[in-house]
Parts: sequence; structure tokens; C-alpha cells
Amino acid sequence: MALTNNEKQIRHKKIEALRNFGNQVLIRRVFTNTGFNPLIEKSNEEIKEEIEAIVNLPSGWTDEDYEVAVRKLNNILNISYDNPHLMNNDINGAYGIMDSDFNLDELRKAEYKAPEVVRNIKSILKLSELNKSNQIAVVAEVMRQLAKEILDEKKIPKTFANATALSLIGHQYDKPDWTWELLAHNLYIQNSKEKTDIIAAELTSPDLGSKGGLACMPI
Repeated sequence: MALTNNEKQIRHKKIEALRNFGNQVLIRRVFTNTGFNPLIEKSNEEIKEEIEAIVNLPSGWTDEDYEVAVRKLNNILNISYDNPHLMNNDINGAYGIMDSDFNLDELRKAEYKAPEVVRNIKSILKLSELNKSNQIAVVAEVMRQLAKEILDEKKIPKTFANATALSLIGHQYDKPDWTWELLAHNLYIQNSKEKTDIIAAELTSPDLGSKGGLACMPI
């Protein structure tokens, strides 16, 4: 059915608004990406191409297409507010400067090599042709396996990364008490007061019958 002139004008204004938002996101991302600690491994040109692909909606686009585009732009914008030091925090947390076996060279090597390993893992996952959800499943399984291995260590570093991995393995494993301390702290700072209350209520009285894969065992 042909669009009326009024409908055409509304769609034109929405496209203009989307493109303006895309320009704002691009400016913010380029500014952040040229800082001392870039938040993502993409050039400014790659970011520009990604945003242009989002705002150039296909002919006959729907409201759903528009909403998806806005959501994608917001996700790109939100990267600007990410903490670029999270991985280094976990790496540094595994090295106690007062420990007798502290090795500064080993720490610096870990800080240097870790980003390269991240890039390699992401490249392998892309080559696997698995969708994003399945890629995350793969990473989670690797974390489970590494969590079981780290339990054999003489001293398990108190880091959020380790706590996250340990939380993925069963309750039959003896985990450090700080596992839950770090996870609870992260949940608190990442959520609003209302969502924190929901989490607390769920932990107090969980609905175990409606958690899908978390509650089910394969037959």
C-alpha cells in the first residue's frame, strides 16, 4: 500500500534523526578511541563503516528495523563508558607485590600478552562460524575447565575473573569464600537498587523450576 505524504515525511524525519544520532555516536567513539587506552580493537574508519551500515536502513524498513538500529547505536555508544582496565585489574590482582615470589617481569609480560590472546580467541571464534550465543557457550565451557584446574593451585588469586569462572562449576567443588563476595559486589554495582532487590529476592527464594538450562540436566 502506497504511503501518504504525511507518512513519508514522518519516515524521512525518523531517518534524519537516526543519522544525526549516528553522527553523535561516531564523534563520541572516535574521541574515546584516540585516548590512551582505546576501548575496542577497531580503527576509527572501521567504527565509521559500522555506524553507516546501521543507519542506512533497507528500503521498506519497518519500525522494528528502526528500533534495532537505535539499539545497536546505543550499544556502540555505551562502549565509551566501559572501564578499559578490567582485564588488567584481574591480571594485577593475581600478583601480590608483597609476596616473596612476586615477579614484575612476569606481570608486565602478562599485561602485554593478554590483549593479543583476546584477539586470537575472538578470531578463532569468528572462524568457527558459530553464532554469538554459541560462541559465549564455548567461552563459558573453557572457563569451567580452567576453574577446575585453578582449584589445584596452592593459592587462588582473589580476582573477579576467577570468581566468575568458579561460579560456573558445581557446588561440589570447594571454592574460596570470596567467590561470592566478589560476585555479589559486582551485581550490586552493575544494577539499579530495584534490580538489586530482585536479585536478592531470587537468591532468598529462587524459582528453580523456571530457569531453563540452569535447572535442567541432559537426559
